[in-house]
Amino acid sequence: MHALALALAATIGCAGSDRDRRWVSAALEARGFDARGLEGTSGGEEVVRVGAVLDETDVAALALAASPTYRAELTRIDAARADLDEASRPANPQITLAAALGPISAFATLLAPLESLWQIPLRTEAAARALASIAESLVQGGLDVVRDARLAHAELVLAETRVVIVREVAAAWTELASIARARAEAGEVSPAEAALVQAQASAGLDAVQVQEHDVRIASARLAALLGLEADRVLHARFAHEPEELPTLEALLASARASRPDVQASELAMGAAAARAGWERSRVIALAAQIEGHWTQPDTLAMRLGARLELPIFSANQGGIGRAEAEARRSEALLEATRVRVSREVVEAHARAMRAEASLRAFRETVLPQLEEAHRVAARGFAIGEETQNVALDALRQLGEARLREAELVAEARRAEAELERAVGARLHGGRS
Repeated sequence: MHALALALAATIGCAGSDRDRRWVSAALEARGFDARGLEGTSGGEEVVRVGAVLDETDVAALALAASPTYRAELTRIDAARADLDEASRPANPQITLAAALGPISAFATLLAPLESLWQIPLRTEAAARALASIAESLVQGGLDVVRDARLAHAELVLAETRVVIVREVAAAWTELASIARARAEAGEVSPAEAALVQAQASAGLDAVQVQEHDVRIASARLAALLGLEADRVLHARFAHEPEELPTLEALLASARASRPDVQASELAMGAAAARAGWERSRVIALAAQIEGHWTQPDTLAMRLGARLELPIFSANQGGIGRAEAEARRSEALLEATRVRVSREVVEAHARAMRAEASLRAFRETVLPQLEEAHRVAARGFAIGEETQNVALDALRQLGEARLREAELVAEARRAEAELERAVGARLHGGRS
């Protein structure tokens, strides 16, 4: 019995695996994202200074470190490591004790389930692959968190840019209203025309207030993603201009090689196959049995034997069938994931190319012409050579054009964030 106990103890131990939170952090770092704060950070309050202006690199790092949703997701890897530890351990032996009453002898029975010993490698392999799949899915989850934070960051930059533009337009309206009043007093325009310009100036001031409220809404959305209180006022900016995009062929090759959800699906398929093998090994249930009998206080007799479950009516058909069905499902999901990844890269690349081309064309052609038209019209109105309708229309079109430029810039940044998430890595050097 002592020898059997030693043999059982020798099989106990947790299978080694490097897939943990540090591994997830390192995988995100290898893809160009700053994940150094992924462990041990419970929130972003202590790292976001009051009045700080956050760029896209800041919000990506903060989201990985402090997103409450992502912190909750990370607990999946802790549970998977616990499953791996449990899978690597044999079933506990069972002991039965019965005291003597009358002439019946006392006895003790030790039952050791031997089937768990040969099932350990299969169970461990399935649990290890499941752990690896979960780790890869958490890397993909980190990419999603970064993407969401950068989209919210782009919206905040856009909202703050709109405020600046609308204030400048409102100031221009106010200046035109002042000129219109002076010309009305001089009899050069009618009071009704001057009142119309003043109404436009008042509407411009109201538009400023509307845009300021939009800034607070965008700030609250970004704060929530960063684990901050919603009333925390944030400010945002873009740190650099977008760089030239790689070719679609290069992006597709990179995505196929490095998208974590593809690798997670491959590992999940392997885990399903390993579980199917484990279920097949459960057809035979064998246990070693040792009995000790005491007929008198100083006399001990022992019997050695085994207990075998005969697979006559049930040979674990249900467990094997479910495991094989899950293996087939995992194989189909892998193919679906590969197709989806290719589609996401193609769509994200097309949106990024479109946004980049639209912004470049707008800045090179439309905006300069409207700026010149407004400059000429405003000067002409000030000296009485142009009507107020011409000046008002030129100012309105310029304001709309500058707002459109800001929207195109935000669209280009959103497209860049979506493309990097679709590829599974930074498009260029450096960290985000």
